[in-house]
Amino acid sequence: MTPPAAPDPANGTPDEGTPVTGLTAAQAHELVAAGRGVLVDTRDRRLFDNAHAAGALSLPLATIEAAQGHAPAGLLPPDRKIILYCA
Repeated sequence: MTPPAAPDPANGTPDEGTPVTGLTAAQAHELVAAGRGVLVDTRDRRLFDNAHAAGALSLPLATIEAAQGHAPAGLLPPDRKIILYCA
């Protein structure tokens, strides 16, 4: 399910961006194993430090929300699909 597009303040039109889709665990594993995806753990950093999926990056949801849906520059590889999880 794709969330509604947010207004783009630069030109007043919705920001279409990349569509959001769901994946199964097997599909996510396949993307990561092929080097076409990166796991991003959206839990609090304390929970991430306690345990996380191998190779996952930490990007807490609070950080994403504070940046109005954006990740800090340079954190996420631009050539891979971003796979968010919070389990």
